[in-house]
Amino acid sequence: MKQKLQGGQIMENEFFVKAEEFERNNKAKIQRAWKKLEDFLNLFPFHVHPEKINEMTPERIYTPGDKKAFFYWPEFGLKEFGNVGGFSAFYAESARDNAEIFKELLKRVVDDTVALSEKIDPWDELKWFGGDRTIAKKIIFCYYSKEVLPIFSTSDLEHFASKLKLNFEKEAYEYGKSYSVLSVGQKFELINSLLLKYKESVPLFKKWDNLLFTKFLYEYFPPPRKLFTIKEIKPLHSLGILFEPEYEQEVVYLFSLFHRDLGFPYIIKIRNEFPDAIVMDRKKNVRKIEFEVRASQFNHDPKGCDFIVCWENDLENYEHLPPIIALKDFVEGLK
Repeated sequence: MKQKLQGGQIMENEFFVKAEEFERNNKAKIQRAWKKLEDFLNLFPFHVHPEKINEMTPERIYTPGDKKAFFYWPEFGLKEFGNVGGFSAFYAESARDNAEIFKELLKRVVDDTVALSEKIDPWDELKWFGGDRTIAKKIIFCYYSKEVLPIFSTSDLEHFASKLKLNFEKEAYEYGKSYSVLSVGQKFELINSLLLKYKESVPLFKKWDNLLFTKFLYEYFPPPRKLFTIKEIKPLHSLGILFEPEYEQEVVYLFSLFHRDLGFPYIIKIRNEFPDAIVMDRKKNVRKIEFEVRASQFNHDPKGCDFIVCWENDLENYEHLPPIIALKDFVEGLK
């Protein structure tokens, strides 16, 4: 038996049988998760009382191990709504150390007049919040759990949309441009909207909350993970990591392994602000370093640092930038 859905989509009856079974097996767990979100919102009721954001102290933003601090919740307190973070506490420390920037971004999150995409994209103003903006997306979900699905990976959103035959690439032209050039926030806004419309078009899913629907998607259409594409990524296990760096923290790690060989025998400080590191060269001159995965990601005042240390220099013209040290070239030279 098949059922016809929105836009002419057809699903096998097995899909709906499994959905009903999934609902029965997960109802209690889902209810417990929503209770935890309620606890978070009682501690940080910023959607109802945005003026309380101004009262946030750096310690209330992030104190390691403090369950009453804001950044305990996205990664640990609300794990049932999707895993984010996990590599280090750099992002939380960055928010704490740049409290005024964080509070302005949070005010934007709870402002109903701001579009979803415009709540997400500006978070690269804080160090460690760039890339796929997963932390920012989860914070937004906490305050808009009826309007936002807890799917924080762009690739996962694309995967689910494809499985449900939702043509997000065609729909992207409502922004006046192709999907590939949409911002992270616009991609999230677009596919989140398409998935919610699909959910509302199916009587069974329409009565589900967004968490139950999301968990069912992950159960029935599990996205492929890097474990299945290991051959596409070059191993670096001899250097203490398995694959080429994808995150800035991994570049920092590699630099810490080779800083002496690179001409910087002493590290004075590594921090969560521009420039990322203060070091000393062989002549005992103090130098400032900014870390990036790729040189093209450098978006600071070139006069603010002496070197860019990246994994790969992907620029053709970089005469206007400080000297670039590409760790990939250095590592390949060791072979």
